[in-house]
Amino acid sequence: MYLTKLITCRDELASVGVMISDDDMVSIALLGLPKSWHSYQDSVNEREKLTDWERLWLDLMQEEIRRSTRDGSSSMEDEENCALTSKAKKGKEKVSLSESSSSNGGKKVDKLKV
Repeated sequence: MYLTKLITCRDELASVGVMISDDDMVSIALLGLPKSWHSYQDSVNEREKLTDWERLWLDLMQEEIRRSTRDGSSSMEDEENCALTSKAKKGKEKVSLSESSSSNGGKKVDKLKV
């Protein structure tokens, strides 16, 4: 939900001629993460080179999966984390089954259902 809203805002701005770079999108996305994600923010910010937008999508999905499997419970924080990586891009292809998490024992998983 959160990243989807960012994409929507970026697309709306682009429709009126305001272009936002991928680097800016990454920075905006990181700054808007909830407090429970501060350690993740720090780890991304400590990298020598800022991650690109597509890589951030994948990293956030992996982090969300890691957190949900670690906790093993359904709490308000888990719901908040799930809302972060809901991905729906207009005019873009759906996440393919081949982009499954390697921590899934080789099984292919549709990440849109995660």
